[in-house]
Amino acid sequence: MTMDIELWLGGLGLEQYTQAFADNDIDAAMLPGLTDADLKELGVRSLGHRKRLLAAIAQMSASGADAPPAAPPAPDRPVAPAVSAPVEERRQVTVLFADLCGFTALSQTLDPEELRELIGRFTGLVDGIVLAYGGTIDKHIGDAVMALFGAPRAHETDPLRAARAALDIHDALDQLSAKSARSLQAHIGIASGEVVAGAVSRADAQDYTVHGDAVNLAARLVSAAGARQTLLSDGVRRALGDSAVCEPIGEMHFKGIDVPARAWRLSCVVREPARASRSRFVGRRAELEQFRGIVRACVEQRAGHVVYVRGDAGIGKTRLVDEMRVFAHTHRFAVHRGLVLDFGVGKRQDPVRAIIDSLLGLSPAADIEERKAVAARLVGDGVIQPEQCVFLDDLLDLPQSGEWRTLYDAMDHGARKRGKQAVVAALTADACRRGASMIVVEDLHWADAEVLGYLSAFASGIGGGTGLLVMTSRIDGDPLDASWRARMRDTPLATIDLGPLRRDEALTLAGNFIDATQRVALACIERADGNPLFLEQLLHNAEEGSGDAVPASIQSLVLARMDRLEARDRVAFQAASVIGQRFGLALLRRLIDEPDYDCGTLVANALVLPEGDDFLFAHALIQESAYSTLLRARRRELHRRAADWFADSDAVLRAQHLDRAEDERAPQACLDAAHAQRAAHFTESALLLIERGLRIAQSPHDKHALTCFKGELQCDLGDIPASMATYRSAVNAAPDDASRCVAQLGLAEGLRVSEGLSEALALLDAAQQIAEREDSVSELARLHHLRGNILFPLGRIDDCRIEHERGLAYAQRLGLPEAEARALGGLADAAYAQGRMRTAFEHFSRCVALSREHGFGRIEVANRSMQGFSRIYLNEAREACVDAVAASREAALVGQPRAQLLCETLGVFACYETGDMRAARVHLEQEMRLIRQLGARRFEAQNLEMQARVLLESGQREEAARVLWESLALCREVGMQFSAPKAFSALSCAVDDDAERVRLLAEGADLLRRGAVGHNHLWFYRDAIEAMLSVRDSVGALRYVEALEQYTRAEPLPWAQLFAARGRVLAAALDDSVGDALLPELQAVRAALVVAGFDGARRAVDAALATVRTSGKVDR
Repeated sequence: MTMDIELWLGGLGLEQYTQAFADNDIDAAMLPGLTDADLKELGVRSLGHRKRLLAAIAQMSASGADAPPAAPPAPDRPVAPAVSAPVEERRQVTVLFADLCGFTALSQTLDPEELRELIGRFTGLVDGIVLAYGGTIDKHIGDAVMALFGAPRAHETDPLRAARAALDIHDALDQLSAKSARSLQAHIGIASGEVVAGAVSRADAQDYTVHGDAVNLAARLVSAAGARQTLLSDGVRRALGDSAVCEPIGEMHFKGIDVPARAWRLSCVVREPARASRSRFVGRRAELEQFRGIVRACVEQRAGHVVYVRGDAGIGKTRLVDEMRVFAHTHRFAVHRGLVLDFGVGKRQDPVRAIIDSLLGLSPAADIEERKAVAARLVGDGVIQPEQCVFLDDLLDLPQSGEWRTLYDAMDHGARKRGKQAVVAALTADACRRGASMIVVEDLHWADAEVLGYLSAFASGIGGGTGLLVMTSRIDGDPLDASWRARMRDTPLATIDLGPLRRDEALTLAGNFIDATQRVALACIERADGNPLFLEQLLHNAEEGSGDAVPASIQSLVLARMDRLEARDRVAFQAASVIGQRFGLALLRRLIDEPDYDCGTLVANALVLPEGDDFLFAHALIQESAYSTLLRARRRELHRRAADWFADSDAVLRAQHLDRAEDERAPQACLDAAHAQRAAHFTESALLLIERGLRIAQSPHDKHALTCFKGELQCDLGDIPASMATYRSAVNAAPDDASRCVAQLGLAEGLRVSEGLSEALALLDAAQQIAEREDSVSELARLHHLRGNILFPLGRIDDCRIEHERGLAYAQRLGLPEAEARALGGLADAAYAQGRMRTAFEHFSRCVALSREHGFGRIEVANRSMQGFSRIYLNEAREACVDAVAASREAALVGQPRAQLLCETLGVFACYETGDMRAARVHLEQEMRLIRQLGARRFEAQNLEMQARVLLESGQREEAARVLWESLALCREVGMQFSAPKAFSALSCAVDDDAERVRLLAEGADLLRRGAVGHNHLWFYRDAIEAMLSVRDSVGALRYVEALEQYTRAEPLPWAQLFAARGRVLAAALDDSVGDALLPELQAVRAALVVAGFDGARRAVDAALATVRTSGKVDR
């Protein structure tokens, strides 16, 4: 093997991939084994380039040149029947001659070896392009290449393929010239006509070639063409029709051709999809006129409209929509189309993403940099707000950046869905502002709830602009219920129900095929019963000579048409039906072991349609009928091979194919795919996969694993009762103790949320026995974390701490960062409850940092507010104010109202500490709104308490006292441990009666002794100091100063130290005999309060300083 890969790629005009081949150790011996997927992996993104490479490899392998033949297929793979060798026959062929410009001059200036290398590069380039377009290399004549399109295999679009190949040859030579020292150009001639094709014998072999006038004319045209020109015969020009732009040259006289030939110069090809149907549109006049009126009104009023076309399968919905699209084009509407499929939907092929790509001008193959550029432009133009980027990135399949990734993970399912739908609406509205837009979504009867949600977003987006949303559905299975329609009240919706064609319309349609008066045509019309698809297929059948045998059903009709395909196409047609209604050529080639197969014949026979880089069956019934012809064993085998194809690229399609293969791996594949969908935040899709897995699962372990994950997904969706019911069934049906332990933990989590704490603790005790016996470290880590979370609201703080410490140890032992983050959060909660705020801050900070590092958004958002609460007691209240605003915004964005409530509570605390009562009132209002939303009455009692504190700061003592009594009344209903102690101490500062003050403080102190969350102790002692100072009781103030110091002695706290020093110096200031030593102490405390930002607490110190100075006790 001496072949030079670089030289070979250069000959194809694809030398830009040389480094990629070298980096991946691809040598000549490996070429025959390369697939379309391999080339994508190598970075060959262009479909045309991949086709060119695969065609050149196939040609090289077939000829045995420069590379060994491909390895024979493995014994367990079916090999498609070989296509018979071509015989002599008359064929309509398009002939292409490509000649290198200036060859004579080059031959005089170049060394013979250099000349040979140059010709090799040129012919290799031309060969690769011709083969990529389905042509055949007839021969090389010096520096010229003669190529055939239409022999030995014909395509419906052979002239168009030849024209595209010619343009690609010119472009490829331009690229090659730009990278080399010598400029290379070609001149090309193309002619078409009837020829005799077949084998011509030589002494040692037989060559396949063609003879006829078209060959002679193409040879004369190439001679007449200038550098970088392609000349066409008149026959080629007529065949191209509107598919190409050509300039007339006039009539040309050529030697050996008696009649002048009219010639054209090819400029460019208009990229139109191949048309697979000859039938013209018939009937539906009223429906089409209704649509035309809607279009006119939409344009005149700049107001969007929804059009919903319904009808039975094959009734003509798509055909009517095609006519609608044509009419919309005449009013300058850009059309964006998506198709809902029941099976076989690949990445970025779902209708929503297909339409989004189209709206943004992105091709399905657009790389990540192109998508990033579009996202940046949308934000820069103000179409999308910066905080919506997280949703836009998801819709564009862009990776979430660090902080946004964590944030997105923290969102609940509903928040993600609402966010993405809002972005879809904004993108649609922007498209309608820029120009008239028509969005087409077909086959809604297969749409799930997620797609329907996006459809409402599209409808919302078109509402205020020149936009149309056109949808189709079968009547049986119409998914647009009353609630969906109600959401569209601001956008008009017109429903068009299609019935069968009338007899006169059916006769008109039949006349496109055969004489409609013939007995066979009338029989077809009768059997089709007004269904245009059935009628077209029946007429196709009759036209091809089977008029005496009209099939009894569409299934037998499709089978009859399939029987007339060549063996190779029949095998491909059946295999394609396994992939689904939409299929990719690369996978089809893999299933049939035919690396050079194309779908031209299937397209020409109106069985499939081109759809971008893929193909679609002309109708779902055709695909279903072809699928039904497969024997069960063959069907399973093809599905298994398809599943293997998707093993590393699409977990959902792999699961679907294994399911249809009835493979024992299917239930586990459904579970794997559900995990992947959940990770991508498609929770509803994940749940559907689990449901399917449960229906097919046979193994008790498979059933149990699927059931437990179903419970987890239901919890994600907020359906706690359903989750608990699912986990209860999993507990009862557990196949072994280890499985039962997992289910018990899931059920305990639901019980914790729903306040079933006693049952939850009993479940955890039972699960612990199993987990310890089985040494299930992961379950033990989760178990201790859960128990710690349950013990916390029960006030068993020491036990709570111990459980979280155990959970952390297990998490670290197994290297489980998520379990570790949860355990750190639990330890922080326990430390906070014990008043060890420094320890709490350290744990909360580690928890948040670890969550951010690994993208555990839910854990981060849940703990960020508590990180802020604990830092207040490190004298960082100003920083906590900033944290509160940022964290509240993030919690709102991700749709976690409880986390947002805690953030607003943090804002109240922090702003109160800094003396910013105006900001505190704003946070109080936001907090109360969330309290009402969540029904969080414990927080309502605390909110009232903090309102009263703000009133006290403004001197409204009586009103503050009234609100505090209201707060305490609510505490007696919902529990006294959460905030009642500090409500009593706040009230002691608002009353005037000494005895009542003493009683209030005594009752609060009694609650503290019984157990209360740590901040109650800190605030209670500070309030008590303030209450004693307000009545000039220095002894009482010092007593509470000592109590505060005693509470924090085990873990000294900057906040407590500062307020103890403040209480001590203010108590001393009450003594009229104080000496000069007091002034430095007052000034030191004041300076510390200023540094900490405690402006409210500073004011009393300022007053004491003023009193000392004005009393004349200290010499200024």
